[in-house]
Amino acid sequence: MRKAARSLVLIAAAAHLAVAPIAYSTQSFALAGDVQLPNPYVSRALDAVLIPIDAVVRTTFALDAKDQGVLVLSVQPGGVADQQGILPGDVISQVRGHKIVNPIDLDEVVYYWIQKGSYDFSFSYYRAGIIATAAALITLELYSEVFDIASVASWQSWSVATSFSYAEFYSEYSEEITASYESSETTIEETTSSEEFSSEVTSEETASEETSTEDAASDQDGDGVDDAVDTDDDNDGIDDAVDTDDNNDGVDDASEVDDSADDSGGDDAGEDSGDSGDDSGGED
Repeated sequence: MRKAARSLVLIAAAAHLAVAPIAYSTQSFALAGDVQLPNPYVSRALDAVLIPIDAVVRTTFALDAKDQGVLVLSVQPGGVADQQGILPGDVISQVRGHKIVNPIDLDEVVYYWIQKGSYDFSFSYYRAGIIATAAALITLELYSEVFDIASVASWQSWSVATSFSYAEFYSEYSEEITASYESSETTIEETTSSEEFSSEVTSEETASEETSTEDAASDQDGDGVDDAVDTDDDNDGIDDAVDTDDNNDGVDDASEVDDSADDSGGDDAGEDSGDSGDDSGGED
């Protein structure tokens, strides 16, 4: 249940604010010896439970070597992550060009830009070793909604065929989850108000935008393959070596009077290759 009274959240003692990992028995994970996982974190921005990835997490959840970021353990039904198709088991690697190492990093970036009046956020995440993206509109109102922490126990959770039990995980760690959720609010506000953080995230976003522009310019057909190595320039599924319709306009090149890449409609014999449409500037 969203928008629960803040009093419902404050049910944990300050003694549980420690960041020490928690041990799980072999009955929970079917691994030799006790398994220690890092503390979980409830993300205000994503409506999800996240944990940082260390060697134990990578082994326990059989993550791919290139899965870098934070692991999604559960998502709130109908929450931001759920609506954007982000699932338990996904690894969030970036938000708005900022690399995510610790779960709280994600909320810090989102909160910072919300305070600047910007509400559009792009997320990069790995699923089974393959990179994917999602975009979400997150307003201050949505970000600030208070969770009923008890409901986290019933969120959609990790369901891969392992001996990990989310129910046991939450039961063992519920008080720490509650306390860290409340304490993170102050940490986020303090971090995002610093000049160092502001400089870092703004420079990263600028670099990300420049990279995106460069990528788009070198991938004219938008298939994710650089034009320099693309063997299907018009992305019609036919290799350029045997493609008889280079501009994918449905007309065979042999009978094409306008075979320019922009398919402008003008006869090539009278087109001026120096103009943008190849037919608007007259003859060459």
